[in-house]
Amino acid sequence: MAAAPMWHFGRPRGFKPCYPQDAVQNGVQTDGNAPDFGFRPLLNNGCSDPGEWNGPNSQGNPFPIYFSVTQCQPHEYRVTYSIYFRHDSGHKSDWENVAVVWQGDENNQWYRARLLIGQHGRWVSLNWGDIQGTVNGWEDLMDQDAKYRNHPKVYVGVFSHAVFHTRKTNFDLWNPADQDGEFRSNDWYLFPWDDLVQRGDMIKREWSWGKADTNPPALVDQSSGKWICNA
Repeated sequence: MAAAPMWHFGRPRGFKPCYPQDAVQNGVQTDGNAPDFGFRPLLNNGCSDPGEWNGPNSQGNPFPIYFSVTQCQPHEYRVTYSIYFRHDSGHKSDWENVAVVWQGDENNQWYRARLLIGQHGRWVSLNWGDIQGTVNGWEDLMDQDAKYRNHPKVYVGVFSHAVFHTRKTNFDLWNPADQDGEFRSNDWYLFPWDDLVQRGDMIKREWSWGKADTNPPALVDQSSGKWICNA
């Protein structure tokens, strides 16, 4: 996918995080499990294994990224990328999201205008040039602070799984009152290859995810209250 993000995950005090996984297997919805309530030894309980840790920027195990495309204006499309966790620190099942805003002109020339990152039910908007780090592909994954490249680097918080474009490693306790300060780092990364980027309509509209209400069907449904065009 032309702008699919490079995902990063942290490892607070050596504990593995809850790591993303399939939301559907053989047409059957994946069931979530109990939250960890910020207790580090339980972060990965019932979740997928991120893989072997060999120091910062270890390549993580693969997981699916569910994409959807929505036309919001005559010359604007928003491509959402969603990942699923069996729980976060506050509730069973969790969906987290990033959206790339594409804008075009009458000559059908399209460019990456903005990045929308999901944080606790809200969206944070960044102009493409304001993203801290971007990459073009496999050849420059370890470059730092590069601007205006094709894929954004994003960092998933360890506890509530909010998405950020920066790291923050100086506080590694769950504090719901300071969710912007959530611990996030680059212990594991995943740069998705094409087979991992899957259609969002694999997730059925009738499936309930509890408090995880930014699931792919909700983001493309104008009546859901979570429509991506309102972000």
